[in-house]
Amino acid sequence: MYLQPPAEGLEVLGAEVQIDFPDQIIFSLQAQSDVEVDVVELEYGLEQSACTTDLNRVVPDDYEPDVNVNITWTWNMRRTGSLPPGTHVWWRWHLVDGMGRELRTETQWVTWIDGIYDWNTISTDDLILHWYEGNETFAQMLLDAAIASQTRLEVDIGTQLEDQINIYIYADTDDMREAILFEPGWTGALAYPSSRIVIIGVNERNLDWGLETIAHELAHVIVGNAVSHCYSVLPRWLDEGLAVYAEGELDPRYRDILEAAIREDELFSIRSLNDSFTEHADRAYLSYAESFSIVSYLIETYGRESMLELLEAFQSGYRYDSALFQVYGFDADGLEAEWRAEVGASALSSLVEGIDPIPTVYPTIHPYTGPPLPATATPLPAVPFTPTVSVLSRQAPSTLPSSSACLVGVGALSIIALFLLILYLRRFDKSLEKHASE
Repeated sequence: MYLQPPAEGLEVLGAEVQIDFPDQIIFSLQAQSDVEVDVVELEYGLEQSACTTDLNRVVPDDYEPDVNVNITWTWNMRRTGSLPPGTHVWWRWHLVDGMGRELRTETQWVTWIDGIYDWNTISTDDLILHWYEGNETFAQMLLDAAIASQTRLEVDIGTQLEDQINIYIYADTDDMREAILFEPGWTGALAYPSSRIVIIGVNERNLDWGLETIAHELAHVIVGNAVSHCYSVLPRWLDEGLAVYAEGELDPRYRDILEAAIREDELFSIRSLNDSFTEHADRAYLSYAESFSIVSYLIETYGRESMLELLEAFQSGYRYDSALFQVYGFDADGLEAEWRAEVGASALSSLVEGIDPIPTVYPTIHPYTGPPLPATATPLPAVPFTPTVSVLSRQAPSTLPSSSACLVGVGALSIIALFLLILYLRRFDKSLEKHASE
């Protein structure tokens, strides 16, 4: 019960935890002392790879010093953001009474998991796959895809797993999103590198997509643990390129997009792929295809040892160009020139189309200490989207403006804008004349 010997006169009667998935964790404490207990705080944290020790302290808002302590504190996930299913949370209570006597309860663990499902488990030494719907053959196919991804990264890059990775398979994406609050409707899978957890909504109807996705997301976790991001952040093309590389051969659709961009001289520059990919689907697909091609070129040309050295350079704190130069002897521009020559693309022009500076809805990794945990989100397979056009009018709701009326409105606005511009230019000219005369 106690982390340290209990002080005489200060005693804990009970300490419990209750999970109300996916909304909250409730911690409770009952204690007593022969003098008022002045300090009551909950200490807790997560089992995860982090740059610093994950230690959080909270004091229940409604606590007032008393000889009898009966208090609860609720971790409200709807305020802080969700933890991934399978997260291990440690916790203990810390008390100090009016005589300065101090007590900490024994550190206990609780697993944040969806208890309404009857989870099954199959595993290897490094991977644990949990699922609740479908037969064991279905689960084994997903585990085999994860093993293949792990093996490919070990053979071609040299990355090794130090801790087990847990993979949770939900029967569909609706079930998965009910377990993770606030995720957008396009989310099909999530990876949490710092917690070594992957969750996917997949069943036998979309198994092919699931086999690719599990390999992709597992790669994010493996690479995310090889480079902890405590000192530097991997460029996006390297992170995503390794994840696509772990899937095996590039999808023919992506290859066609890449080849078309090479022919039409529409490739992104490597530097523009350092950060977030564009949110526009067709250009995002090109970003992934390019990233795969760049990573493949580095591995096939310079070998697995050099790629592992590059990851170690980032882990050691080298910045982007410095890491490349340290391992390969060239910076991003040098890599650009070599890779373009290899794939038969034209040399990079001085005017390069950049990536839209908009956060992507495609996979990302930004691990850090403390909840809520960041996740790598993988979208569902893309479907055609037809935008709807809303027309605003001052007319009655039952009557829409005609096309000619819309054109007249646009023309009137254009004339007004032109008139205001002329007025502004005239005032600007007069101001210049005035300053010149002075």
